[in-house]
This record gives sequence, C-alpha cells and structure tokens, in this order.
Amino acid sequence: MTHNTIRPRIVVGVSNTPAAAAALRWALGEARLRDAEVVAVHAWQWSGKHRASYAPMGSWRSPDEEYEAARERARRVVGRVSPGLDPVVAQGPPAQVLLEHGAGAAMLVLGVRAADPGTPAPAPPVVAACVMAALCPVVVISARAAGASAFRPYDVTLSGAPIG
Repeated sequence: MTHNTIRPRIVVGVSNTPAAAAALRWALGEARLRDAEVVAVHAWQWSGKHRASYAPMGSWRSPDEEYEAARERARRVVGRVSPGLDPVVAQGPPAQVLLEHGAGAAMLVLGVRAADPGTPAPAPPVVAACVMAALCPVVVISARAAGASAFRPYDVTLSGAPIG
C-alpha cells in the first residue's frame, strides 16, 4: 500500500491590507491543523499599460522595476505575519492569478474589509470571481471576524468545543 506524501496546499491572497493579514493568519492556523503548506500569492500588474500617453515619462518605471517593488512590498507584508514565508508574486489580474494558483489547492483563502456592523456588504469583485470560479473551496475572512485574537481551532467532528 502506498501513501500520498504530498502535503495539501492552502493558497492565500495577500496585499497590503488588514484583511489580507487576517486571511494569512487564518490560513497559517488552518495549515497547522491540516499539516498543509501555505502559499501566499500577490497579484501584480504593470502600471505602464494604464498610463495616458501624455503622462510625464520621468514618472514611468519599467516592468522589471515595478515587479521588484511589488515583490519587496509583498515580502514585507507577509514577513510581518510569517517571517519565514516567501510570497509568490505573479503578474496578471488578481482574480485570474489567484484562480490559477488555487487550482489543485486544498483551499483558497481571501480577506475582505469588514463592513459596518449590521450592514451587509457586497463581495468585492476579486472575491466574487474567485468564489464563482475556483476549483477548490474558498474561505473568505473578514478583518473584524479574525480580530486580534489568536487562532482557536474547534473540534467540529465531536463536540464543537474549543480545543485547548
């Protein structure tokens, strides 16, 4: 009998927002429970494609310069939550990048800005696209729901009570 030695993969979308940090913290906690690998993914697009032709050339940066800047920002953001984790920085529209990296993953974790209490908020376009098209389960974490508290696993198979 052979055993599958490939660890499950949890993909988490990261950006420079409290919601993304909350999603990353949640994904790291879930990865500990599942003995899974966390892959932090940051989507990046070159701004030169979206600049007006009359914009001053001195403010333009090359795709390589912007990629390096995006990579450093992503490393800083991820490093605040998990210093040893090196993020994947991929070029493309965020939903497309997250869906591509989420293919074959155990789950895709995304953060959303917390809505005002008692006010329903529509899903942001990237979250809605991922929920509709992902080939794996999608978990959406609100910065408010995650809060500053530590990750607390629950044993839902037996009693639903907190563990520890």
